[in-house]
Amino acid sequence: MSQDTKAGGRLGDSSLLRRLNLSAALSAFVNAPSLTLRELRVVVGVSRPTAEDLLAELLTEGRVEETAPPRTATGRSAGRPARHFRFRAESGYVSGIDIGAHKAMAVVTDLRGNTLASRRVELDPDLPATERLQAAIDTTKACWADAELEPTAITGIACGITGTLRAAEGVSDVRVGPVGSGLAPYSLPGFTEVDVAKALSDGLGKPVAVANDVKLAALAEHWKGAAQEHRDIVYMFAGHRAGAGVLIDGQVHQGRHGAAGEIGALPMLGWEAAVDRLHARGAALAAEAGAPAGREGEFVIASAALQDPESLGVLIEFAEVLARGAAVLALAVDPEVVVLGGGMSRGGAIIAEPFRRELAKLTLVPLEVVTSTMGADSVALGAARLALDSVFAELLAVPGS
Repeated sequence: MSQDTKAGGRLGDSSLLRRLNLSAALSAFVNAPSLTLRELRVVVGVSRPTAEDLLAELLTEGRVEETAPPRTATGRSAGRPARHFRFRAESGYVSGIDIGAHKAMAVVTDLRGNTLASRRVELDPDLPATERLQAAIDTTKACWADAELEPTAITGIACGITGTLRAAEGVSDVRVGPVGSGLAPYSLPGFTEVDVAKALSDGLGKPVAVANDVKLAALAEHWKGAAQEHRDIVYMFAGHRAGAGVLIDGQVHQGRHGAAGEIGALPMLGWEAAVDRLHARGAALAAEAGAPAGREGEFVIASAALQDPESLGVLIEFAEVLARGAAVLALAVDPEVVVLGGGMSRGGAIIAEPFRRELAKLTLVPLEVVTSTMGADSVALGAARLALDSVFAELLAVPGS
């Protein structure tokens, strides 16, 4: 058996073997800063002539290009260096969208995940669904223009929205079906009456994958944030509402109906009441300052930092209630780390310390708690990561294998 046949794992099907080898070669370039022809041979496990053919095809397709060799520790190459080749991150671009109660945001990245542009627009929380979706479409197109990209350059798009999604059926509020019919997950106004994915796809002229925003924020935290070194993660979102997501072995755990982590729907946890009290306190402080709605949490945090007793009490209660939900998930999945994210996480120790104390009381083993480093971009970046995964799944797919 030849080396190439062993690598492909199939006998008598040279076409399939070539497709398998080509996928393996592209994957090798994606997973390395650069490769020489010799390194490509070793990774894919093929002969030199086959490696040369694979490299030539990837160069012709524009997926790979020659690049400067890496510098040595002294800053100079030792002898004549071998030719190096790299994956062309600019051979495609993806866009991530975040549609929330108070904003629509879009980012665009290359195929290495490097952000080229981002754009955000503030929205009225009572805005009808069609207008909210159109604002997201307009914001996304403007983001592409900021990056100087034509729509044809975009190869993948994903969007995060507030609410619970039924994984097998697209966008839906679980209240409309038998599963979870007695619970009350929050959805954006009118979003249970429209096909969000279709509306976005029609408006942008390309397919758009739609997922739960908190789960995408968790994915972003694992990709580029505070949980990069961890695989099993409980992510707690604390913002205009409370939510949670779970990553197992680095992958978002959706559950059978896309409702994994939606423990905030349990009335006995008291999340909804705690959020309402937080918003009420923030609204009162905003009214005193003559500020518009949408920044209630910031006002409560600022007031608590000045040791206002009422604001401190509201924040501590909110943090403790959130920690009880985190404890439920932690006892279920035994994570490596708990990430505290969302806008309220910017409160620092005022939020994090009571959260840690309450979590420690309710769990069997000490758990590391880290604060998000992603900020307001987390959902949009998580959507971009989802889009990237879809693009690479298609690029690396081998028909007939």
